[in-house]
Amino acid sequence: MIREEGFTIAGHSLIAARWMALLGQTLAVLIAYYSLQFEIPLIPCLLFIIASGIVNNYASIKDHHRPMEPNKSLAYLTFDSLQLTGLLYLTGGLTNPFFVLLIAPVLMGSSLLPRWHMFALLCVGMASTVYLSIYYEPLKWPTSAVGLRMDSLRFHIAIEAVALGITLIFASYYAWQVAEENRSMQKANFAARTALLKQQQLQALGAQAAAAVHELGSPLGTIAIITKDLATDIKTKYPDLQEDMTTLAAQAERCRQILAHFGKTLSSDPTYMREPLTFRQILRDIAEQFLQERPEVRFRLESDEKADLIQVIQTPELTHGLGVYIQNAIQFAQTELKISVERERGLIISIEDDGPGFDSHILPRLGQPYTSTRIESGKNMGLGVFIAQTLLEDTGAEIFYNNKNSGGAQVILRWSERKIKSMIRS
Repeated sequence: MIREEGFTIAGHSLIAARWMALLGQTLAVLIAYYSLQFEIPLIPCLLFIIASGIVNNYASIKDHHRPMEPNKSLAYLTFDSLQLTGLLYLTGGLTNPFFVLLIAPVLMGSSLLPRWHMFALLCVGMASTVYLSIYYEPLKWPTSAVGLRMDSLRFHIAIEAVALGITLIFASYYAWQVAEENRSMQKANFAARTALLKQQQLQALGAQAAAAVHELGSPLGTIAIITKDLATDIKTKYPDLQEDMTTLAAQAERCRQILAHFGKTLSSDPTYMREPLTFRQILRDIAEQFLQERPEVRFRLESDEKADLIQVIQTPELTHGLGVYIQNAIQFAQTELKISVERERGLIISIEDDGPGFDSHILPRLGQPYTSTRIESGKNMGLGVFIAQTLLEDTGAEIFYNNKNSGGAQVILRWSERKIKSMIRS
């Protein structure tokens, strides 16, 4: 089951928006204090901005290019509202024309968060507005700016126009960015659903083919027995039909051999749903399928005894997700593919190759749609890893990407103890 759209947020969207806001806040405070000569508490204002910068730097490390769950997104946006409220408290509250920027975090949340999270963020925004209407440090307007005398009311209106213009630019840009990301995510999720549906159809086809092999075996056996009996009678009574009977018996035998071969092929097909298997068996079946493309690659599969005790149903999500990572490792490997399975606080699968490794520019973005070093060449749309990660995350897996110190790429998949137990039960 593919995750629901709109309930996760790409971390880079919020991070980029916050950097823009921090730049605007810094410029506004410095220009107001030094150029326009507003009497504002400069140091406390800068401390609020620095605090937001620290939070955004933390988010850049932890959540950049990762989908953020609604709770975490709500926490970040609530912090943004409170940080802006603190700045406005120091600079005149609702008498400060830039109070309109309070709508920015609420706007971002309403376009991305589920209903109840959005409602909670809206309550924070409304509470901030009410607070600033009562409590604030009065803002002393200068009688001149940039060396020119000007009427205070006209100056106030000019600043309001600037604040409103900045808010409109920010709101329109962010709305466009969100819409563009949603369109890309919808296309990527459609590709993931298509891949899963194809895998499910292959399994259904394998099951139907296995049933056909089983059902056709009995009538073919009956035909073979009757053909032999008729051949004995015809040999003496109708010798001119002997050649036809020999041909009929040969064709019946050929049909039996074809079905027997087809049955063996099905038994080794990783898309065919069978009895529960160990991860060692599942990984070996998938790897051997793709190793036919590069038989020169040496394949090593290591699994500890505890891991070999786990048996799960080979679902389409597992087959396709693991298949993408293994196929990529085989394609980029120089001489060796290594897969290890460990039973340690759950289950850990490590897929390693000795190729060039992940490109440093795309490593932080792996798992996001349209991310690949082969997009420009037209060989790849950058959706393979996204689809694999989406399908495996639906089984409860956590995926990590690394480059080994010795060279080559490493993909680590981890299922918690609880997820493994649910997979065994299912």
